[in-house]
Amino acid sequence: MPNPPDTTQWSEFDWEQYLRESDRYAAQFFELLKRFSDLPGGRALINQKLGREFKGKLLNCGFDCENCESRLECEFSSWDDSGPEDAGAADYPPEDEEWEDGDGEELPSAGPPEPGDALFYETDSAFVMLRQTALGWCNIYAAILPADARPAGLRVLFHIGRSLANLAYSIGDGMFEQPAASVSLGKRSLGQLNAAIGHIARLAQEKPKLLKILEAMKTHLLRCQEAIGDHLQRCRERLRQGGAKGEK
Repeated sequence: MPNPPDTTQWSEFDWEQYLRESDRYAAQFFELLKRFSDLPGGRALINQKLGREFKGKLLNCGFDCENCESRLECEFSSWDDSGPEDAGAADYPPEDEEWEDGDGEELPSAGPPEPGDALFYETDSAFVMLRQTALGWCNIYAAILPADARPAGLRVLFHIGRSLANLAYSIGDGMFEQPAASVSLGKRSLGQLNAAIGHIARLAQEKPKLLKILEAMKTHLLRCQEAIGDHLQRCRERLRQGGAKGEK
């Protein structure tokens, strides 16, 4: 498999082009999955078709799922590593036992993530605000929306979830070593929130009895947009400081 490109030199435009290609790949994957997933060897056939069109266009993907080191983390992998249901069960302590170190003492609890930690994004104020808003919409969807409004409610949930995922990748470990990527992903997060707000606005027109609570949710999402906008300003400042090419 050829070496992936050096993304440290990518501009914001390069990342946006790559992310659009990634979206196209995902859409085509799920379309093929509906057509071929039930056939014998269907996953291999899907990878073969995708490989012809996308090989060399996606980072670290050679469409060789069996030998790919990232197959366990890849949602599109056709390789099945699952074994018996109880496989590996002995490697874990019983549910009523706590982890201990070699001297029988409890391990100290870890502090909050700091810049450089993989989960640092969970501490970012924009991410925390959007995650709380997402949980609020889940409660509205589960307890308040009538049955005929559930499809629209699910679309809102989808877009908020996509926004949250893109924001998490944009923040990452807080080091912003590739600010052009952070800018592109942050813009995608804003775009998904725009779509969610649009669905809520249409839902408010169709369900005037829910207007008050839907307007409140819209206000929360607008505040999330402002927080993500502040995050983008910090990313762009980092991009300017790094002298990255192709700034828009």
